[in-house]
Amino acid sequence: MTARRAAVVALAALAAGCPSARPRPVASGSDKPTGDETRLNREYEELQDDILTSYERDDAPDLGSGMIDPRIGALRIGAGPDDVYGPGDQARRWPLEVDRLIRPEVRSKHLEIQLAQDQTAGWMADELSWRIVLCGRTAVVPLRITALYALDGDRWVEVFEHMSFGWTPTPIDAALPRAIRTEVASGDLRDALSGALSRSLFHVPHDPAVAAQTGGALVLGPDIADEWHGAHVLEAKLPAGTLEDRRVGLVGRHPDTATVAYWIGNYIANIPARAGFAAGKVRMRVTHVFEKRWFAARDGLPIEGKSCGLDDNQARDPARRTEVDEHCRWMLVQSHMSQPISDDELTRLVFGTALISARPLKLDCTGTAQPGR
Repeated sequence: MTARRAAVVALAALAAGCPSARPRPVASGSDKPTGDETRLNREYEELQDDILTSYERDDAPDLGSGMIDPRIGALRIGAGPDDVYGPGDQARRWPLEVDRLIRPEVRSKHLEIQLAQDQTAGWMADELSWRIVLCGRTAVVPLRITALYALDGDRWVEVFEHMSFGWTPTPIDAALPRAIRTEVASGDLRDALSGALSRSLFHVPHDPAVAAQTGGALVLGPDIADEWHGAHVLEAKLPAGTLEDRRVGLVGRHPDTATVAYWIGNYIANIPARAGFAAGKVRMRVTHVFEKRWFAARDGLPIEGKSCGLDDNQARDPARRTEVDEHCRWMLVQSHMSQPISDDELTRLVFGTALISARPLKLDCTGTAQPGR
C-alpha cells in the first residue's frame, strides 16, 4: 500500500483493470528451487488466490479449524460501527446498501502477503477499490484491508479480517460501535504481547530490534496517510489512548509451539481539537499480528532465517524447548487501527450533495449536484 495515493474518494470514469499481484519470489542459491522453496511458493500462491477470489464473495467467518482456539475464535471487522461478525453470523463485508440489481466490483490495487517463518500462518494487507456504477458513472470507495490466515493441512483458514475506510479521526456524536467481548488465551500471552506493542508502537523503552527487523512490518493508522513499513514503524504516530476490549489468541494446535499470535479489540483514542471539531474520545478498532522471532541474545537483534517453530519431536526435547524459550520473543509484524464509519457519514464524505439516500444508496443523477471530498 502507499500513502502517496491521490484523492481518496470520487465519482470517476471506469478505469482500466489492475493486474493481479504476483507471488513473492523465494530466494534460492541455484536456478532450480529446492523442495522447501517449491512448497513455500505453492503455499504463497494458494493463499494469494484464496484472497483474491474471496473479494467476489461475502461469506461469514468459518471456525472449522483446529489451528484456532475456539475460545478466541475467528472474527471479521467491517468499516461500519456494528460490522463485527463471528462464525455463523450474517456478515456484511462491504460498505453501503445497494440495490440488488447493482453489482459492485472490487479491485485489488496492492496486495502484500507475508508467510510465517514456520509456515503455519500468513498475513496480508491490500488497498481495495470498491466500485458501483450509478448515474452512468462509477462511484469509487477506497478501502484498506488486513487479515490473518492459518494453514490447516492443505487449506488456508481466515483467523480475522479488518476492513476500514481511511479518514481523519473525528469525535462525532453517534452511538458507540459494537463491543468486542474480551477473551484471552492466557494472561502471560497478553502481557508478552502488550510489551511487544509498547516497544513497537509506543517506544517505551525504545527497542533497536524493531528498527532492525525486516520482512514487511506494517502499521496502518486511522487516517488515509497513516502508513508505515519496516523500520519506519518506529515513526508511527497513532493517537494516544487506552485499550478497552480485547481478544488475544494463538495460531497453532499447541500453545507451547505456536509462533504466531493475534490481538483484536477496541481502543479509546484521545483526539485533539482541529478546525471545526472539538477534542474528544473516539473508539477505534485495532488488530495486531505478532510473530516469535529468534534473537542471538536477550539484548541483541533478531536473526533472519532462524525459526522459533518446533515440530513434534523437538517439542518433546527439553533442551530444544529451553533454547527456544531463551532466544525467542514476540515481535509486532502488522498493526491496523481504524475509526468505524457509518453509512450516513461515509456517503456524505463520498457523494456530498449528490446523495439522496444512504440506505438504500440513491444519488441525484441530474448532474447538478457535487460529489464529496
